[in-house]
Amino acid sequence: MIKKERKPPLKLQKLEALLRRLPASHLKYKEVEVELAKSRAGYKGELSLDYHINSFASPQHLIFHDLRLPHKQYFFQMDTLLVTPSYLLILEVKNMSGTLFLDQQFHQLIRNQNGEEHVFADPILQVRRQAFQLRMWLEAYKIPTVPMEYLVVMTNRNALLKSHKSEPW
Repeated sequence: MIKKERKPPLKLQKLEALLRRLPASHLKYKEVEVELAKSRAGYKGELSLDYHINSFASPQHLIFHDLRLPHKQYFFQMDTLLVTPSYLLILEVKNMSGTLFLDQQFHQLIRNQNGEEHVFADPILQVRRQAFQLRMWLEAYKIPTVPMEYLVVMTNRNALLKSHKSEPW
């Protein structure tokens, strides 16, 4: 049962509004355009995963899309949280194309696309942090803990995933 539907993120809406109002000659136009493309791709990836998750929705499985919870003086966000009677599952969705190399030594994701390399934060560290923050949130509200798992889900069919053979994804 879906308890929180996914909606276009506020950041995406703000970037779309900003780009409509910004003249193409503005110094930051290209930067905003790139950030908007990333936000759109991320949202599209989340929607493509939602199709599969929603297909097995049942009254015993609660699904929370784009869940934002307080943790101390800040908030943390999870793309999808699946709550079952026996465990919690956090899904962090990445919609990236190109050759993706997960470097566990330096905790970064390196994308090679069209001959250019780009470095991103380690999505496994990101989802581990979310799991930690969720555990702290459950404790703060005196909610009994259950087993918790987390996954990074790559949704783009045009991604080639690579890592050192000794390093598990």
